[in-house]
Amino acid sequence: MKKILLILCVLLVACQEKQEQKTPSAPLEQTATIEEKKPVLDSKQPTPQKNNPSKKTTALDTLLGYYVGQFQAVEINHDKGAPSYSNKITISIDEIKENSIYGHSVVAGGKREFEGVIDPQTLFAKVVEPGDNKYDGIFSFTFFAETQQIEGTWVANDQDITVTKRKFTLEKRTFEYNPTLNLAYNEEHEYHIMPLFTSQEEESGETEAIDANLLKDLNASVQQLTPAAIENLRKGELAILRNLIYARHGYSFKNRKMRYFFDNYIAWYMPISTDVREELTTIEHNNIALIKRYEQHADRYYDYFGR
Repeated sequence: MKKILLILCVLLVACQEKQEQKTPSAPLEQTATIEEKKPVLDSKQPTPQKNNPSKKTTALDTLLGYYVGQFQAVEINHDKGAPSYSNKITISIDEIKENSIYGHSVVAGGKREFEGVIDPQTLFAKVVEPGDNKYDGIFSFTFFAETQQIEGTWVANDQDITVTKRKFTLEKRTFEYNPTLNLAYNEEHEYHIMPLFTSQEEESGETEAIDANLLKDLNASVQQLTPAAIENLRKGELAILRNLIYARHGYSFKNRKMRYFFDNYIAWYMPISTDVREELTTIEHNNIALIKRYEQHADRYYDYFGR
């Protein structure tokens, strides 16, 4: 009897083990289901650009950045006032998405957004400014990737303003604040006289000059100025010394006299902003206050200088 019970127990255990081998556990079934669905979930996610590079997108991205140069008058209504024949302009290409292009321009103390279309093949772009300013217009230009330039024209929406069309050839340039930048000094001459006037004053002969030799050792961005260092400077030289601070930060001058000087005579100058007050250093703030105190002693006709 004992032998029969022992045989039955052995057979029962063997059958149970065989059944467990045929039937997988619940956790294993869930794991298998997750593994099978994973590729399906991944296939729905967007493919990273680095895994699927596009030549057009890569080429257009290289066009982003600042382009700087002269904004020259082409068509002028002389009966509407004295024109600015040439201003330095910075065009910033901020984003290119397929055939859409977005950016802004900085010129003559103003910043204007624009948007438009670009042909990815010819790299020709046409963009429009918002239109809520009388000086807004339409830019048409072509990128030249090999030379890192853009070339084109701007046409005003309002044909009754002084300058209704301008042309430009701009070079790509990176802006970086450099406090050591200063006036160019010509060492071949003891004095380097630089004119300080607006374009219409040039035509009438009403000009003023500054002596760059007196300013070459003064830098209001890196040294704390003293009254003795500036008390003998003329009003134009004081104005340039002070506005060199703003120019180093890329300020776009609204004042016509300062704009004409920096646009035409300072090669490193690059207008990128219409408000740089938050960028000024402590030394610069202190020197601006000092120089202004001396400028206040100038005659009443000096109020059109400076910012």
